[in-house]
Amino acid sequence: MLALFASLVVFAASETAPPPPVPIIPDPEVPRYLNTAERAEWGRAVRQIELGQARVQQGMSIMAAPRLESKGAFAETAEQVKARAQKIIDEGRNQLAQAQPSLTRLRNVAGTRHLEVTKTVNLNNELPQTLWNYSLTLSAVRLQKIARDQGYKQQHLVGAITVLEGNKPLSTTALTDQLRAAWNKADPKALSPVPVAGYGYACPAGDGPATLSSEWKLPTTPRQTALIWAEVYPLTADNSASLLFVRMADAFTMRVIASEVYLTTTGPAEAFPKVYTASLSLKDEKSFIPRLAGSGDWVLSYDRTCSPLGAALMRHLCVRVGNLGVGASQSLVEVLGGDAPSLDGAKASWTITTDGGSNLVKSFKVSSASPGAEKTDVGQLVLKLEEPAKPAGK
Repeated sequence: MLALFASLVVFAASETAPPPPVPIIPDPEVPRYLNTAERAEWGRAVRQIELGQARVQQGMSIMAAPRLESKGAFAETAEQVKARAQKIIDEGRNQLAQAQPSLTRLRNVAGTRHLEVTKTVNLNNELPQTLWNYSLTLSAVRLQKIARDQGYKQQHLVGAITVLEGNKPLSTTALTDQLRAAWNKADPKALSPVPVAGYGYACPAGDGPATLSSEWKLPTTPRQTALIWAEVYPLTADNSASLLFVRMADAFTMRVIASEVYLTTTGPAEAFPKVYTASLSLKDEKSFIPRLAGSGDWVLSYDRTCSPLGAALMRHLCVRVGNLGVGASQSLVEVLGGDAPSLDGAKASWTITTDGGSNLVKSFKVSSASPGAEKTDVGQLVLKLEEPAKPAGK
């Protein structure tokens, strides 16, 4: 798996201007872009090239060898030796000439497909403005439906945090209570009782499963116990805009299975102090995320240097748009405190750093790497808030 991830890093090389119409793919990489019949043709052509090269080398060696006088029935004159060597060389060159068209065509096929799968893609998520209480209600309804449809028998609301850039997460009991009330209103029987000792993250040494309560009996299969928590990220100093995330994870796999995000106020309000529109986008320069998602079950952790808001946005995009696995342990430690988080099977990590921006535009650089591989520059993540234009003359 790490070798596969490292091979994806090759495609993150910076573009030249203008790029070639069909990129040149190194021959060892060509077969991965070919179908079964094309790979067989490529293999035959490569073998023929090898045989042709060997034949040419054999003839050249005979041609260059010192000539000793020979006698007997099998004696050859210098002219005969030269003619025999030339015949061998010609046979080799003919093999090379026959194989070359296949190699050239299949290199072009691979280059074209490489260009297609590494083209720039934009992952987008529009964020309509929603009042605080309605956001909580909507998240409860949507996530309960997901839990119900997937067969979860237990749902545990474990807590909530408020996160300001540059500060440690602040446990927010009021939000936990408000989300619990919204959950109970949607379905009074959905939530499991809170353990007497409360919730706390604990992860044994090694690769053992994490627990959130000493009173729990750990689930033995997926889709038994769901964990729910909320995160608030204030975006403006006047509290007129914040992002509210409500997430749900599987307690057995420690994977985030659902993520809701709302552009709202920082706390309850009867009306919007200011009206905004918002959009979230990731310009993936080389289709890194779609290719990674298509190459197997990948979970990436988040480097400790990541911007908290950038990481929150990236987690949401990976779950909702990118189809990449997202581990829950790092988030749960922020919500509950406790042991160092498990990596939840992550084989690589995201690095998300602030890249300028303003009060209404938050911009981040996204990159990734696996152990022993060079960093891959993925693209730019942007959260953009806009206020409606004022009518002319006002």
